[in-house]
Amino acid sequence: MSQTIIALVGPDKCGKTEIANELSAKLKIPLFKANTEKGKFRNGDDFINEMRYADPRTIDLLRQTGYSLILDRAWPCEWVYSRAFNRATDEAATRQSDIDYADLGAIVIICHRTSYAGLVDEDAPEKLVEPMLQKLHSLYEKFAQQSKCRVMFLNVDDENLEREVSDILSFLGVS
Repeated sequence: MSQTIIALVGPDKCGKTEIANELSAKLKIPLFKANTEKGKFRNGDDFINEMRYADPRTIDLLRQTGYSLILDRAWPCEWVYSRAFNRATDEAATRQSDIDYADLGAIVIICHRTSYAGLVDEDAPEKLVEPMLQKLHSLYEKFAQQSKCRVMFLNVDDENLEREVSDILSFLGVS
């Protein structure tokens, strides 16, 4: 398989990390999940500088090495969360990341649910409840419309990991 770059994104409580771990094991592609992601995507602490400096370096590394990588959250999350929480971001940096990842053939998989009723994120129970999760969902749909990357929407209502990974592999053209 040639270079494969996959970004798993979507509202909280959609099983991204579990799916990313299983996909990583199946494809034998390393998974990267930033240890500080929750605080940064939700609150914006220092994330503007990461978009300006860390993303271009990561893209450069991927471009030069041809490494494959699965990202558990990435630039689409910054695009969405900055809008959802009305916080500052660097639109040009986020747009450039999207262009550069698209040039590398990156695929964005947006995990979503039909309904977010009754879901509450234990890490931010006052912020991430049904109305905010639905707002995030809608913003991911808008992101998909403007992204230069190939995008797959993955419904996770049944929480069937085997089916979810199988659907992704089919989308990738991998058996």
